[in-house]
Amino acid sequence: MAESKPSRRTALKIAVTAVVCGVVAGVGGWLAGSSMAPPPKTVTETVTKTVPGAGATATETVTKTVTETTTKTVTETVTAGAKPSGPPIKIGHLADMTGPLAVYGYSNNLILSKAIEYINAHGGINGRPVELVVEDTETKVATATSKMRKLIEYHKVDVVIGSQHSGINIACNPIAKELKTLHIPVGEAYAITAQKGNRYVMRINNNVREQVKAGIEDAIKYVAKKWVTMVVDYAWGWSNEEEFRRYAPQYGGEVLKSIRVPLGTKDFMPYIAQIPKEAEGIFYAFFFGDFLSLIRDLHAVRPDLKQYCPICAPEGIDTETLGEAFEGAYVLSWFPRYLSEYDTPFNREFREICGIDEKGKEAKTGKMLTLSHSWALWEAAFALKRAMEEINWKSKEDTPKLIEALEGMSFKESLFHVQGEKFIRDVDHQTFMRHFLMRVENGKLKLVKIIPVEKSIYEPEVDYTKESF
Repeated sequence: MAESKPSRRTALKIAVTAVVCGVVAGVGGWLAGSSMAPPPKTVTETVTKTVPGAGATATETVTKTVTETTTKTVTETVTAGAKPSGPPIKIGHLADMTGPLAVYGYSNNLILSKAIEYINAHGGINGRPVELVVEDTETKVATATSKMRKLIEYHKVDVVIGSQHSGINIACNPIAKELKTLHIPVGEAYAITAQKGNRYVMRINNNVREQVKAGIEDAIKYVAKKWVTMVVDYAWGWSNEEEFRRYAPQYGGEVLKSIRVPLGTKDFMPYIAQIPKEAEGIFYAFFFGDFLSLIRDLHAVRPDLKQYCPICAPEGIDTETLGEAFEGAYVLSWFPRYLSEYDTPFNREFREICGIDEKGKEAKTGKMLTLSHSWALWEAAFALKRAMEEINWKSKEDTPKLIEALEGMSFKESLFHVQGEKFIRDVDHQTFMRHFLMRVENGKLKLVKIIPVEKSIYEPEVDYTKESF
């Protein structure tokens, strides 16, 4: 499955198959077993029990097999169910609605709102409605920490999702532990589920180490062997530089020079002048205006350099307007922007529900969405639904049970996990998933290959399961 063991402890693998009686609401399988589980040892125990489903009764068969990690899988169908009633389950969204990441905030909140609407239209969670409470971070750490406390202490939310900003995530993680509230951040800095995380932090999306490790072999195969890295001069950029330098030599690549550029730089010429002549490719990590300034200047003086970057660079930007400056670039994506590049029944239904067109834009406004990031909020909502129903969530006092249910959970591709199969590693609460290598052709992000889950797995550095609640 991986180059390293996915867990340091011996635990239980739980495979759950639930068949929910009732009217199927136009969807296929909910979640199914995993091909990523490690080889089992010798002890197997099977127990059958009856549990409540959404608006009906479900028969659940639980198989427990002793292994070296914990994974949980489920196959379910979702019933239309009765209209949810009773006190709402409150989900807080720490959303970057204004400030530098407002494009992400708008897209993330749209997709999360659609997920909550869908859940409520199909019986809620355990028959209870779900209420979404949104607070704007303004993309500022100080504002966000205040809003995190407001969501938990004033609005009394049960779970907090967001923000997209890694610095905000790191600042809010200790608050989640202090106030004993599950936090599902969607930023991508490695430390969020490493040194700066805790047992109350659960990441459903990927991180920079995972991204770089997943894509590095193909970057060296398809793009170049002699590299320069150029990144924005703050934590996210440093993380990209560090991980690229870590993994490139392992696959026959060489990093000739690493260059850091201040955020908001308009003129990249002095930095491009530092690039060695023998460099064949450039790996960069910028976004929005910085990205646009870089490719403009790069095309003017070093058009020979082959480009490779994470999707964060062109995210939220219509690449069909960028012309020759971005043509031929390779991009590592978490979810293809164009339906044509990942045309599955689940993706079609997901886009129809959320009002997303075939180019990744909001159909009614024409706004380019940050779809390669926003899928994670959709999936987080349905992971919460599954876990809360598994433990028969009653109140926030059940948070420890909720966290334990999510630890080691795995997912098959479905409408509710439209990005593809994945699993949450129990010890560090990090999700591992497939990635998509794209290439810009006539301005469009075209699929080169799907990179399997196992390419992204690395050795964990922490074990949150040893922390008490």
